[in-house]
Amino acid sequence: MCGSPIFDYEHIDGYGKTGHDADQMTLLCPMHHREKTAERLPVSRVRKANKSPYNKTRDLGSKHPLYFDGSSLTVELGSLKVVWSADAPEASAIEVDGEPIIKVAFVDGAISLNLLIRDADNKPLLVVRDGELRHAVATWDVAFEGRTLIVRRALGDVVLRIRLMPPNRIVIERAEIWCRGVLIRLGKACDQGDGIEVANNRTTYRDETVYGNRLLLAVGDYLGFEGQIFTTFIPQRWLGGIPAKPGSFSRIGGGQRMSNKSGGYLDDCRALTSNSFLAPAVWGLPDKRGRREES
Repeated sequence: MCGSPIFDYEHIDGYGKTGHDADQMTLLCPMHHREKTAERLPVSRVRKANKSPYNKTRDLGSKHPLYFDGSSLTVELGSLKVVWSADAPEASAIEVDGEPIIKVAFVDGAISLNLLIRDADNKPLLVVRDGELRHAVATWDVAFEGRTLIVRRALGDVVLRIRLMPPNRIVIERAEIWCRGVLIRLGKACDQGDGIEVANNRTTYRDETVYGNRLLLAVGDYLGFEGQIFTTFIPQRWLGGIPAKPGSFSRIGGGQRMSNKSGGYLDDCRALTSNSFLAPAVWGLPDKRGRREES
C-alpha cells in the first residue's frame, strides 16, 4: 500500500477463511498490518491496493529511515575497517570520479549515511540518501532479515549483503558496485582477498584499519590530493559488462577536477600521464594558458 521495503505477509480475508492461499495473500508494512488487524483499515482497501501495487508505477520504493547516531561510526568493508568521528563532519569510503559511493555526515548528533548501488548499466538498485533508504522496484529481490539487508539480481545472485547495526556500526559483508564503467567488489564478492577490489585493474586493499581520513579510496579521473589514502586509475571502463569506448564516462559523467593549482605540480601530472594509458584521465587538467584540456 505504501511501497515500504519492510513488510509482512498478510492473509487478506484472514487465515481462518483462506488458509495459506498465495492468491489470497498480500504484503503490508508493519503499520498497515497493525491497522488491518485492528480493523481500522478495511479489507476492501487492501484488496484495491493489492490489485494496483503502489510501487508498480514508480522507479523507487518509499523511503525508509535508518537510525545511526553518536560521535563515531565504524564501517567494515570485508576485512578493511574505517573508523570516522565527528571531528571530520563529512567523509567517504569510496569515490568514483569524485562521486561518493559510500559517504557519511555527522549532523547534530545524528549520523547520515549515503550509499549508492548501481548495476552494470549504471542504473540504481539501491539508494540511501541522507539516512533514508529506497530500493529500485525493478530489482529482483530486496529483503530485510533482522538487521541484515540483502539485494539479489536473481535467485542465488547476491549483489549486496550489509548489516546495519545502529547506533554506530555498518558491516558490508558482500557488494558488487558499478559506477560509470567501474566495478568495485567488497568483502566476499572479491576474487582476491576479502576487502576492496577494483575489478577493472585488479587492485585490492584489505586487512587494514583506517582512522579519520576524509576519503579512503579515490577511483577514476582523480589526480588531485584531497586527503585520500589510496588512489587508482582506470585504464579500461566497461558498459553493460563489455569494454566501453575511451572517454565514454569521463566526458558525460563528470570527473574529479584538479584543485591543486601549483604550476610545478601540474607539470608533473602532465609528464606522468603523457603518452600512457593514463592520458585520458587528464581531461579536466588545465593547460598552461588556464584552459581545460579535453583528451
